[in-house]
Amino acid sequence: MIIKAFSEYIKPFNSEIPSLLLLTRWLKENLSKNPENNVERIIHNEIGILKNKRGVFLLIGKTKSGKVLLEALNEFSLSYDQHKFSKWIHNVKASDFKEE
Repeated sequence: MIIKAFSEYIKPFNSEIPSLLLLTRWLKENLSKNPENNVERIIHNEIGILKNKRGVFLLIGKTKSGKVLLEALNEFSLSYDQHKFSKWIHNVKASDFKEE
């Protein structure tokens, strides 16, 4: 349910933006507002955000299941980038890399 919501979030973005960056942006956006649906409620209950005075933040799992959720989202993010790369490389020819 959460991974599906994240996958819907990243679909319209430019494929050159790393999905890990989109993941942190999505989680930060969800944690900065009041939860409106079950996905946002789960994120609020399971994931926390720590910020310092310089604006640097850290996403943490509040519970054991929150840590698992963060790991699953991270793995999905990495596999999504690998999928995009494999689609790109499938359409590339050796001649595309010729030096002139």
